[in-house]
Amino acid sequence: MSERTPVDVAVGVLVAPDGRFLLTSRPEGKVYAGYWEFPGGKLEAGETVEQALRRELHEELGITIGAVHPWKIEMMDYPHALVRLHFCKVYEWSGEFEMREQQSMCWENLPVQAQPVLPGTIPVLEWFAQERGYQGPTFRSWLDEVKWDADGLVPVIAQERGSGDVLMFAWMNREALALTAQKGQAVYWSRSRHKLWHKGEESGHTQTVHSIRLDCDNDVVLLSITQNGHEPGIACHTGRHSCFFQRLDNGVWRAVEPVLKDPEAIYK
Repeated sequence: MSERTPVDVAVGVLVAPDGRFLLTSRPEGKVYAGYWEFPGGKLEAGETVEQALRRELHEELGITIGAVHPWKIEMMDYPHALVRLHFCKVYEWSGEFEMREQQSMCWENLPVQAQPVLPGTIPVLEWFAQERGYQGPTFRSWLDEVKWDADGLVPVIAQERGSGDVLMFAWMNREALALTAQKGQAVYWSRSRHKLWHKGEESGHTQTVHSIRLDCDNDVVLLSITQNGHEPGIACHTGRHSCFFQRLDNGVWRAVEPVLKDPEAIYK
């Protein structure tokens, strides 16, 4: 756990009579903009959790809340701050909801459909699942939109940014795609070795990922990448720029791209 001084935050878990709960999106200009969370805000000097929650929900949403029911406290170690979240359930409020920070709101149930979900929101969804005897995923992830094959894999095309050259074809499992998005470096799944394969882990020819796209059928991933480690970049294990170096000429496959570096010098 970080040694940073924690920031105390009051969080309102507004629960409607039908059991749905309120989530709001983080507004533009804030860390994690666009992520969905339970509304609330920092405690000001001398404030109690309840006082801060009443003030924040009025300032952000335009409502006046009724009784505040302290629920749980959770510590979240974010890159930008160590946050101590004081979650309180609220069942009564008055006034019309106003999105005073140009955020969005939605009433949700399990599994939550709004995405992406802020990390500090996930424990609350798990607590709801325990209380309600709910089993299964508590929220949808962007990874759930991918149509994984029977082996849990999706085909991936790596295209060089700038030139538009298609450099290689590979596979990813759920973990590989998540790591690729998180690290901004291509991570694939090796079907022959049955393990994650960080592109360039042996050769040094890593791939910086600039964008990740999904096709219209949600079953093919396209990466826009910069091929690192050599100029021009080497993506193929044969030492060539692209894995697609063979062209059909009069019924014969011919190598039409040069070897830029001897593979024996790459994989020592």
